[in-house]
Amino acid sequence: MAFDGITIANIVKELNDTILNGRIAKIAQPENDELLLTIKPAKGQVRLVISASASLPLIYLSRDNKPSPMTAPNFCMLLRKHIANGRIVGISQPSLERIIRFEIEHLDELGDLCRKSLIVEIMGKHSNIILCDDNNTILDSIKHISAQTSSVREVLPGRPYFIPNTSDKINPLEADRKHFDETVFTKPVPVVKALLSSYTGISTCIAEELAYRAGVDGGHPANCLDEPMKDALYNVFDALMSDVRNGIYHPDMVTDNGVPAEFAAVKLSMYDNHTEYDSISRLIIDYYRQKEIATRIHQKSVDIRRIVTTHLERAYKKLDIQEKQI
Repeated sequence: MAFDGITIANIVKELNDTILNGRIAKIAQPENDELLLTIKPAKGQVRLVISASASLPLIYLSRDNKPSPMTAPNFCMLLRKHIANGRIVGISQPSLERIIRFEIEHLDELGDLCRKSLIVEIMGKHSNIILCDDNNTILDSIKHISAQTSSVREVLPGRPYFIPNTSDKINPLEADRKHFDETVFTKPVPVVKALLSSYTGISTCIAEELAYRAGVDGGHPANCLDEPMKDALYNVFDALMSDVRNGIYHPDMVTDNGVPAEFAAVKLSMYDNHTEYDSISRLIIDYYRQKEIATRIHQKSVDIRRIVTTHLERAYKKLDIQEKQI
């Protein structure tokens, strides 16, 4: 499972189709690292859940509400000051990165039209939610990152916002056959690893799926593929990128013995037990709800097994003592 760049692209499309030009009616912060935005588009009302949790970063549309603390945290108050009643005029994803940028227009204290950016970074333990002004200067963030914490980038009020370039990966939507040949097929590493190290937005799951669709062994060295294999791999890669460019997605969840095991914004044909969804948000909600239920059942079963094992051991000891006495 991964919130890779393609999954984020699917979410961005769904948000553009659903809440673009909608107004932010309410802003709440139910958890220290989570926001709940109530948005009113042309019809109805939806809620946008954004979590920057280090262990479980998420973003999805929901109909459910969550209880909020009696006193709003400072970041929530700042958002209410700057973007409450603002209109979402743009939702974008830079270079298939795991980043969503919301452009929001609002009126300031003098009644002048201003623009702010709410930037959501879904990057595992580095996940964050950042508010910037129209000059791309950070006003505040849900997590403060100082120079002592990160040598790559500070995320503090007053600092300029930028996306750190920590690798040589490029946007796969801009890749052509020539670049694919020069980048992927020259690496003396497994095909899956060659794809991962060449392009942004591609997870291990997607790389394995591409290899499967092409009929190529994902563990085979990329620089040792013959011409038919190279053609097959590039063709499935190009077809997938074409779907992403055209906003064509097939949200898919894979289960293992009834327990959610994987999900992606594309059909995972390499697995047998999978369910397709018409909405990436519904998939995310179902995935984590079922995952939580399975986890709770497993935890309870572990506790029950431990109790039963302890009682059995005591009973066997008593039985052994009684048999010796007899």
